[in-house]
Amino acid sequence: MSDLQKFNAKICYTAAGFLVHQNKILLIKHKKAGIWFCPGGHVDKGELPHQAAEREFWEETGLKVKAIDFGLQSSDQERNSLPSPFHGNLHWVSQANYKARINNPKSYKPIAPWQNACEMHFGMSYLVGLVGSDKFKENVEETDGISWFTRSEAVKIVNQKMIVDEINFAFQNV
Repeated sequence: MSDLQKFNAKICYTAAGFLVHQNKILLIKHKKAGIWFCPGGHVDKGELPHQAAEREFWEETGLKVKAIDFGLQSSDQERNSLPSPFHGNLHWVSQANYKARINNPKSYKPIAPWQNACEMHFGMSYLVGLVGSDKFKENVEETDGISWFTRSEAVKIVNQKMIVDEINFAFQNV
């Protein structure tokens, strides 16, 4: 196993929502990455990660969701507990951007399709609950597919171990 923390990569923060409803999980096929996973995306400036997961879910599916916290909830006048991600991970999103920046720092320009210059993502995964209807609407600007999948169907189409582990966790904890 490689220690990705040793690289001096540009890290962008992302958040995703895992929605299991009526024994199925909603997955999208990400247009840029070309793989199936749960709706999610970049955390905007001034936005909390769980809010990003909820917003991105809405933008990509048209479904309203709320992040679920199964950890300690304790608030007082000066502090609020927030929903905790069930998983955090660091992963490459563009090694090509990293290599181009390291090899040519003066003439570096991000390589498409990752124009935002992210080299790695620190991804936070949240369990989310449905608020309202389960009728989704695909965002064709960002996705190449959207569908509800049973657990066995989902693990067959997802080809990355960590995402499969997250899907299994979501099914075990709803």
